[in-house]
Amino acid sequence: MRKMLNSILLRILTLAILWIGLGVLTFDDMVGTGSQFIWQAAAFSMLVMIGAFIEFYLGYDGDTNLFPVVQTIIVIGLVFLIRINPAMAEDQFIWANLGLLLYYVVLFGLRDYRKLGQYQYLWGLAALLLLVLTLIFGVTIYGATNSIRVGSFGFQPEELVKIALLLFMASYLDINKELLRIGTVQVGRFSLPDKRTLGPYVIIGMFVLGILAAQKSLGTALVFFLLMVFIIYMVTERAIYLLMSLPVVAISGTLGYFLFGHVRVRIGAWLNPWVDATGGGYQIAQSLFAISGGRVLGTGLGNGIGAYQIPFPETDFIFAVIAEEIGFIGAMAVISLFIIVVMRAFAVSIKAVDRFGQILAAGIGILIGVEALIILAGVTKLLPLTGIPLPWMSYGGSSMLVHCILLGILANISHNSSFTVNSVQMGKRVGVL
Repeated sequence: MRKMLNSILLRILTLAILWIGLGVLTFDDMVGTGSQFIWQAAAFSMLVMIGAFIEFYLGYDGDTNLFPVVQTIIVIGLVFLIRINPAMAEDQFIWANLGLLLYYVVLFGLRDYRKLGQYQYLWGLAALLLLVLTLIFGVTIYGATNSIRVGSFGFQPEELVKIALLLFMASYLDINKELLRIGTVQVGRFSLPDKRTLGPYVIIGMFVLGILAAQKSLGTALVFFLLMVFIIYMVTERAIYLLMSLPVVAISGTLGYFLFGHVRVRIGAWLNPWVDATGGGYQIAQSLFAISGGRVLGTGLGNGIGAYQIPFPETDFIFAVIAEEIGFIGAMAVISLFIIVVMRAFAVSIKAVDRFGQILAAGIGILIGVEALIILAGVTKLLPLTGIPLPWMSYGGSSMLVHCILLGILANISHNSSFTVNSVQMGKRVGVL
């Protein structure tokens, strides 16, 4: 009962952010007829509260802080999308509601997450197939071929690739952990795994990254590469894998710079946006103006200029608008929420009762952390821009749904790990004792 009350309280605080934000924007006449979002906000609020009672009724015993924190991230994103682009915000409410439903479908419908590890090569092939289909039938938007459109409906298959690739890596590393850690071939002072052990992991990784490079989707390629490197380092605890990745980064980065014009533009804007502040450097320059203008407490919700001056603030640069209008304190709060999600994912990994669950939970945490770090560093000019969305916050249905599915898997691992093998048979339906 205590956990339920705590969960409900967290959700009430989250929904208070949504309704206060909507009220402020309506009062300041920032969204025209504010009543157009009343029904969307009410539907979202109802799903949030019903979900809390469903968790209690079906006996969810996993991490009760994880989902409320993510819901807070979603709500902040919704409020600022209403402020930036009301039309897109209406669509995002639909995706957010579907995301909540998908989360609970995965959480309560996945009887035994360990069975996902039985299809490691199918997951790898699925990732390759999705990318090949995108390369063949996809449409090019802003230099990258990463979306498939059917009429007015568009979807980014590379988001689904995140799930498939994570499942492949978790299952593969689960089976080959010892050989990857110890190694069977001596190369100088280092003991490395033989080609039969490391080969499939490297081959699928090379194909995935190669296809993404052909699609010019270099931001996603960077995310996947870092995910593959960090997760194998986490499993084996061998720094040699990190060292082996450095020349790959240097060579691929150099090739990308000389082969793709939009990469050169982004690198130039990163190094010195003021040289072409009205052209290629305009986006990052306006982002820096907006962030600096927010100072400590911000200009106030609806009072910033970044929402109008920054190109595409609803996707890549939503964090810049947030930093301007709710200031350094608000920006740090958003960053803290992502840190909490990543740390809770690692906590789930530590408590998982099987190695596949440990690797998968940690992989989900690494993925979310890498995505958030890359996009936040790009917006603040610490890294070149990549064009990837900020999880649960930027506009985009594909990203919202896929990250909610990943969160459902993470919560399922957390729930199953809360029981001992003696008290409850692992693999029973969640909540049914």
